[in-house]
Amino acid sequence: MTTIAELSGDGVRAVADELAEVLHDCVAHGASVGFLPPFTLADARRFWLDVAGQVDAGARTLFVARDGEGVVRGTVQLALATPANGAHRAEVNKMLVHTRCRRLGLGRRLLQAAEARARALGRTLLVLDTWVGSGAQRLYAGLGYRTAGDIPQFAILSGATLGATRVMYKVLGPAVEVASADPASADALALMRELSGVLRGITGDDGTASFDPAGCTVFAIARDGAGRAVGCGALRPLDGEFSGIAEIKRMYARPGSGAAVGSAVLAFLEAQAAALGYRGLWLETRKVNTRAVRFYEGQGYLRIPNFGRYAGNDAAACFGKRL
Repeated sequence: MTTIAELSGDGVRAVADELAEVLHDCVAHGASVGFLPPFTLADARRFWLDVAGQVDAGARTLFVARDGEGVVRGTVQLALATPANGAHRAEVNKMLVHTRCRRLGLGRRLLQAAEARARALGRTLLVLDTWVGSGAQRLYAGLGYRTAGDIPQFAILSGATLGATRVMYKVLGPAVEVASADPASADALALMRELSGVLRGITGDDGTASFDPAGCTVFAIARDGAGRAVGCGALRPLDGEFSGIAEIKRMYARPGSGAAVGSAVLAFLEAQAAALGYRGLWLETRKVNTRAVRFYEGQGYLRIPNFGRYAGNDAAACFGKRL
């Protein structure tokens, strides 16, 4: 089980060697994070010791992701030192996950922790830049970061090659907490009834025939800052030839709850699926439900052949994502 923690300056110093390994690995595999080969572990360690001083000074905050053995496998920072007219914003820096630990949801969890800290500090806007075409760009977009624009020839990628960077931002809405819940609870039943009504109005089918709460591996409810249930989602395992895949079911965000609710529920389900050992997630929505189609595409899901009960149904659109 991976854990996310915020570190003090001394905490950064205590794991400087582990952070250095993560940074060195990312640079060695082509990450555009400010460094070029030759870049040694000693160079990386010096960088983190400098960062520790900035954490001490309150100029930035730093989070790490640890694996089940307590080893640091990922990190992200918030740069907090801004001009007086920018005290409402922070910059996301050095989002790094070791190449051996990618596609496990660490990046999402690190960013969500950083966003929660930014809210607690009264920051309402996050900004960042990332190499155009990188996996990180897709991660940010999936978590609701919008593109402000691209700057061509921004950074040296290798040799004399110049690459573009994409400037992205996210306006932070109210905090959303997602947790596992009983699908038979009053809040769960109310949310699913609402979802059935919405689907019936869009497609003529409320979707209940393809969902059995008893078959859920995970059922999740999202709550706003006041504790009100504002969204839900579920996972159920697929069997037979689809073994190792989980299907996303009953995804719903109450109208007016904000765009972050669906993203938060989906991120929670993806992290749970990865922790349970699933290698991918599949789902179905109706083509006429264009809002849902756009949502899943924006979250990094790709069209796949219709599977199971949806095979041969021209009204259905199936999507998948590797974990």
